[in-house]
Amino acid sequence: MPTIGKFKLHAPLPLNPRESKQLLNLLTTSFRQKLDKEHGFRTESDIEPSTDKTPKHNGNARQRRRSHSDADFRPTDRHMRSVLTNPLFSYVPNAHESKADRDPMDVFDEAVAKGMMNTHYARTCLNAKKREIIQSPVLSVREGMRDSGAGLKVLRWLLSSGTANDNEFLKDGQFAEIFMQYVVAEGLQEAAWKWIKRAFDDYPRFSELWGPERAAARRAMVRPLMYLVRAEASGPVSLDAAYMCISRAAGYLKGLSALQMRQLLGPPGWFLSHETIMSHSDHLPASELAFDSFLALIPVMSREVEYHFAHLQLLHPSRPSASLALEFLRKLDTPRDGVTPLNRASSTYEHSIIQLSLDTAKFLLENERFDDAQWVMEYLRTHYPRRLGLAQREQLEQAKAEASSLQLLEGLSLA
Repeated sequence: MPTIGKFKLHAPLPLNPRESKQLLNLLTTSFRQKLDKEHGFRTESDIEPSTDKTPKHNGNARQRRRSHSDADFRPTDRHMRSVLTNPLFSYVPNAHESKADRDPMDVFDEAVAKGMMNTHYARTCLNAKKREIIQSPVLSVREGMRDSGAGLKVLRWLLSSGTANDNEFLKDGQFAEIFMQYVVAEGLQEAAWKWIKRAFDDYPRFSELWGPERAAARRAMVRPLMYLVRAEASGPVSLDAAYMCISRAAGYLKGLSALQMRQLLGPPGWFLSHETIMSHSDHLPASELAFDSFLALIPVMSREVEYHFAHLQLLHPSRPSASLALEFLRKLDTPRDGVTPLNRASSTYEHSIIQLSLDTAKFLLENERFDDAQWVMEYLRTHYPRRLGLAQREQLEQAKAEASSLQLLEGLSLA
């Protein structure tokens, strides 16, 4: 082994290849020994007797195995591995690939390596990759997204660059929407739950705010959970995972009042209720357990508990029923102090009631409860004669077509 003194400080440059290699080996060895000494690292060779009785022809193999194992424990090697695997330094350009044929995530890697990446560019790459997957012969877009590994690649950049040190990056809604779809597809939800819990931890500060600051703080607290729920509900899949997201989030909020929980669970809960009602046929059937867990949380998600129970019960995966819907509609039809509740309802709420009435009538017709169906249609004709547009009439005609006895439906026309 050469000594450091051999290489004078002002030695003529360049060194020949042999001297360069010797200097590099010497510096590397010195660097490792210094760090190992600082961290108190001891290898097997440090504690083995100096006399080695192992046959010489086995010594090299044993040393190679020990060196490979040491790499898992040396602080030096762990540090160097973390540097070399960092997305900021790991990009290797492909000189033979044309720009037209480049994978969008190769563009992502290059931009990360050059320090140009931000959520806007990341969103562009993820959207381009998804378009590429949609145009490919994959049977499932979600499976194609899973196999792409794009979500993990972006997650590593978020972590290594420090972008994910807070939840500010989720303010880029378009990025958060597409990124969370990859997170779900690739099974990386635990990363999202860290952001959700971090957001919920800000609730004590939220309670002290007022006005625009309070509204902005609420959006920030709700945002991670909302994007995760939307991603879990995306595509022709069961809503089970989305339902269980709400249940898990509620578990983090134990100790808060129903009103306080509603401030955090309300928006994602309303979205999921709407998705269940309006896009029921686009999803695979939900399990009874997941659906019931969602129903149980309606009181801490919305003030309109009776409405949500009534509408969702029509769609129960194992026990669908129109009883709550009929009870709810009849209550709305009953004047209180000379004024029906509908007279004070907003246009959005009225639209919800019309949809509930149509879904109830369809359910009753399919189950041959024609008298109850006729009452519901009369209710609609009385209270919403002008708001029943073409789409609603088409829904009614479809329900009539599915009924088993046309003769009993002659008096149900809205015209």
